Amino acid sequence: MTTIGVIGTGDFSAYLIVTLRRGGHTGRIILSPHNRIKAEDLPARYGCTVAVDQLSLIEEADWILLAVRPEQLASALPTLALGPGQTLISAVAGIAAAELRVATGGSIQVVRIMPSSYIEAIGDGLILMFPACPEVEAVLAAAGKVLVLNHEDQLDLAMIGACLAGWTYRFIAELENWFVERGLEPNQARALVAGDIAGAAAYATVLQDVSLNAISDAIATPGTFTKTGLDHLARTNAAVPWVEALEIVHRDLPASRTGQSNMQMRSKETR
Repeated sequence: MTTIGVIGTGDFSAYLIVTLRRGGHTGRIILSPHNRIKAEDLPARYGCTVAVDQLSLIEEADWILLAVRPEQLASALPTLALGPGQTLISAVAGIAAAELRVATGGSIQVVRIMPSSYIEAIGDGLILMFPACPEVEAVLAAAGKVLVLNHEDQLDLAMIGACLAGWTYRFIAELENWFVERGLEPNQARALVAGDIAGAAAYATVLQDVSLNAISDAIATPGTFTKTGLDHLARTNAAVPWVEALEIVHRDLPASRTGQSNMQMRSKETR
């Protein structure tokens, strides 16, 4: 069975490892020793081992999961020399596969992924992946729903969609507070608002062949309270700020990737 070496044992890799184990993955997982608090907790609870150093981790692993923040990449790359036959699974946002391939050996296979932030809590979150790799997909399927993108640009675009989760919490909070102010207990308000939004999202996922507008129109029929509220939302263009937020992040993405690429080049110049 494939051995996975994990570089970057912060919250991101921790919740992915936890979810893999809960989903039934039994393969060997080796952790980088650099984050001792996380590295020492995961072996005891989820059957991982801590490498003596990063060199031994790379030598023993078939796949390397790179789960560091973009600003930490410059220090991680100089020690990341992989060989033919090894696969780099990168969870670093905004860094192209071609850049990583050049920086880490040239001939290795690079797979980019981005799990959703809520994956540990619900055990069935979305995991973005590019390019298609059946072996990697089969392992990640233990942790959630794998969405394989056809082009790398689609992955970068889909990662902007991941921001929606962070924004949605604030949206839910506003609605939750409205119900609390009018008499519901906080736990009741949370269950009501989050439950209805989760239910609508699940229904939209199941009915892939029906437009969302058609689903809404079938519920918000004339004379219903749903129609009254929906008409107000339409008149006030309530969705516009959300679309604008997507545009802002989308506009910033190319500049962000350019900055990361420059950082990466500087790291290679110092080797």
